[in-house]
Amino acid sequence: MSTSDASTQLAMTRNGEAGQAALADGLGTSLGPAAAFATTEHFNLQTARAVTVSEANGRASLYLAALSSNLIALAFIGQMSRLGTAFRAFALILLPALAFMGTVTFQRLVQSSMEDIAYAERIGRLRGFYLALAPELEPYVLAVSGSHAEAFLSHESLTPSGWQLALTTAGMVAVVNSVVIGACVGLIAETLVSGSLSVVLTVGAVTGVTALIAQRRHHLRARDAYTPEAVDRAAIFVPAAQTAEKA
Repeated sequence: MSTSDASTQLAMTRNGEAGQAALADGLGTSLGPAAAFATTEHFNLQTARAVTVSEANGRASLYLAALSSNLIALAFIGQMSRLGTAFRAFALILLPALAFMGTVTFQRLVQSSMEDIAYAERIGRLRGFYLALAPELEPYVLAVSGSHAEAFLSHESLTPSGWQLALTTAGMVAVVNSVVIGACVGLIAETLVSGSLSVVLTVGAVTGVTALIAQRRHHLRARDAYTPEAVDRAAIFVPAAQTAEKA
């Protein structure tokens, strides 16, 4: 290590020690209650993260279960009516309903993913508070801070990449929902136009790809517009203290 690097490291260490001492002095007798509150908040945030994952799995499972049961019903109707008028009428009732259900499911899954990121960021802030109070725990807690964190953030972003978004539950539902929308539009085109199979498939494929691109862009916009203050506002905005009623 060069002399300049050693001097910089020593200065950062002294600044960190001064900040830790200032934090402890500022809390004073409130140090114990503050640590207890931070621990409780950490537990609540971790529980909230688990709830977002549970809700996402439940929403996706509900949508896929409804989709599979309706496809089975369509298969029975298709066999009985030999893909006639009854099948088209039944399909044109079910497929738009499934498309609506898939759209709202995708929207909620995107919101849940943003909520999960916000909760993780708040947990990271509490971990910084723990390490500020007890720096001797740093060798046992995986935390990137200081110059290492700045160097990491200068090369990479903490927000998920576009490919990572495609691997989420919302990305999976977006693909399935696009297929449903494409099938619905293709069936409408076949009913109204009665064209060739290639025309119907082309219309359905173009519609499905368009729907997928639209959902993909919405997910990317939600990621780019994310701010931790925009999530769970009912919990983070503290109302003004109520004054005692005048006699």
